[in-house]
Amino acid sequence: MAIIDVMLLGMTLNKKVCTKQDWTFSFMLTVILVLLFADSLSKANLAGSAGLLIDKIGTYLIYAGDPIGYLAALLYIDSWTSGKKDHKEKMFYGIVIGYVILNFVLITISALFHLGWFYYYTGAIYHHGPLYVVRGLLNMAFCAFITLYIFLRRKQIRTQYTLVVILFPLIILAAGFLQVFVGGASYEYAGAILACLLLFVNVQAQNVDNDYLTGLLNLRGFARVLDYQCTHYSKDHPFLVYLIDLDFFKAINDACGHQSGDEALTVLSGFLLDTFGRSAVIGRYGGDEFLVLSYEKNAEQAQKKLKDLQKCCETFNQDSRHPYHLSFSAGYAFYDPDTYVNEEQFFHHIDELMYREKKDHHALRNIDVTK
Repeated sequence: MAIIDVMLLGMTLNKKVCTKQDWTFSFMLTVILVLLFADSLSKANLAGSAGLLIDKIGTYLIYAGDPIGYLAALLYIDSWTSGKKDHKEKMFYGIVIGYVILNFVLITISALFHLGWFYYYTGAIYHHGPLYVVRGLLNMAFCAFITLYIFLRRKQIRTQYTLVVILFPLIILAAGFLQVFVGGASYEYAGAILACLLLFVNVQAQNVDNDYLTGLLNLRGFARVLDYQCTHYSKDHPFLVYLIDLDFFKAINDACGHQSGDEALTVLSGFLLDTFGRSAVIGRYGGDEFLVLSYEKNAEQAQKKLKDLQKCCETFNQDSRHPYHLSFSAGYAFYDPDTYVNEEQFFHHIDELMYREKKDHHALRNIDVTK
């Protein structure tokens, strides 16, 4: 199982650009790998007091740490969804984090004071404690809980991925049932690896919503998110869209080479992530243009974001190691279904604003972008 985990982790991290889905998938695989290592320690059966101590450390790590897997699963599921979470969805996170903390505290207290609530040792023999089954049932309940979370956000997941993503926690739930009521083998971890393998083959390796160069959403992926946001628009959760264009991109390619041009796009995409945060939806429109769907509440906050992005570029330009300067033009607008007939009209308005600023930049600045 550990070998499969390491192979999946290696193939995921070996990509030229890792997306948010890749990083959260890798985190989930890492959690499982650590738990598999702890499981091997708990079953080492080495002789002497040192061997018993290793067994106990492994057992403690398993009991104290395995709920982190549910948090990792939640983060992964969210990487496939979009949009700002409402209070119900935030509540899911609060409950899962609360369970992770509560479990850690109770397991630690039981281990430190030899209370044997969940497990205990008589000599070198491991036994289930009186709360072992209760804890197992809670773990299964959290698998079902995560399935409910997926169901609530199902419309934000691409249709061809929805079934596989829903099956993911259900496979772990079935394996957890075998672990609690059959015992013996490590069914839960085998189920987790099987579920991750299913995700890798049917989702991770099939992702067509991300840009090959920057790892951001491509136009197809961004359009899907924008359509969902416009369809489910609420005045309680306003949003705006920025269109951001890398200035003088052709000049960078001509003067410094296409590798520098690709680097400039990658650097700017990183600045967009740093500026707008992981809650924003960021995509590459194509060529040298980027789209950002974000949740600022007014024009003042929107302008501040653009100023923060400008500061990132200015800091970059002060570094003499790069042969070119970075600058951008931007247009943005808040979405309002009463103002715009459809998404095309909304986007056309943003496009006009961006090109107006781009024209001003080209009129005022020297096109020599080299340092």
